[in-house]
Amino acid sequence: MRKNYRKWMVPVILIFAFFMQGCSAQELENRCFPMLAAVDYKDGQVEFFYGFPGLSQADNTDMEEAKVNAAKTTGDSFASCVRLYEEELSRKTDCNHLKVLVIGKDLLENQKQYDAMLSYLKDTELYPRNTYVCVTEDVDALLECEADLPEDMGTYLESYLQNHESDRQVELFNIGKLIDEKENRMKAVSLPYLEVEDGVILWENCYKLNKE
Repeated sequence: MRKNYRKWMVPVILIFAFFMQGCSAQELENRCFPMLAAVDYKDGQVEFFYGFPGLSQADNTDMEEAKVNAAKTTGDSFASCVRLYEEELSRKTDCNHLKVLVIGKDLLENQKQYDAMLSYLKDTELYPRNTYVCVTEDVDALLECEADLPEDMGTYLESYLQNHESDRQVELFNIGKLIDEKENRMKAVSLPYLEVEDGVILWENCYKLNKE
């Protein structure tokens, strides 16, 4: 009886293993890869948006045809906005390639929302720790510049920040360092402050984020 049971189980296990391998191969085609995340706080609501590359990293499929873009979402917290946004996407997000997190000045100045966002990022490990962080007065104005860029906004900002790091004589902050600084209760954090003038992105100042 036991021998027959083993004979029956072996092909079942093999079939199951083959099926799981097939799913893994197809999973890549069902994912989308945001390069940028943008969050702000306006009129008592958190606003959230992902920026995608022009081409899918999985198969070079045009992202407009793939229909992975979704409208900006609003909610009472960063966590709820992320969930709502991802529910609107036709593909599962893979944030391992995220390059930049853009934070609106108004959200940074709302201590409750800022602390909640960092706690969520720490607990979920949603984004890579080496994702750069920058600040802007008007997130929408910054994102509107993408149409005139040679690449997607996330990739462009990553290169832009790296190229100007030495000019500004500061060390770029990433998500991991920002979380660590909050945990260690450091007194000051200096983040790149991006402005838009006549459709051009400029980094002329840094935003000082003081901690008690």
